Amino acid sequence: MLPKEKRLNLRQDFKWVASGERLENELYKIFLKFGQNKTPRIGISLSKGVFKKAVSRNRARRLTSVAVRALYPALPQSLNLIILPREGVLKQNTQKLTLSLKELLVRLKAVNEKSGDKIN
Repeated sequence: MLPKEKRLNLRQDFKWVASGERLENELYKIFLKFGQNKTPRIGISLSKGVFKKAVSRNRARRLTSVAVRALYPALPQSLNLIILPREGVLKQNTQKLTLSLKELLVRLKAVNEKSGDKIN
């Protein structure tokens, strides 16, 4: 898990970021918006509708956190990001999850393709 100053915690922050750009693939749905923050802020949100059991929700959150930590140094400082994992996350390894998340961020032009090359 990221330190508190690097996370989106407030409901109003989540609503603000959710009003920004949206993109999805088979593993994640992400929302992003640029703001005035000095470090990238990330929020991970899961629903009981997608992950019925708490064990599944916790595992999905942990796997997504590992992927975010790998990409975090390459993120622009004013980025605010909400990540909603999908059920398929539980069947993937962390390298695949990191590449999938990086692909979404590249498509939204939040990260350069070259940044974070050690992930590939």
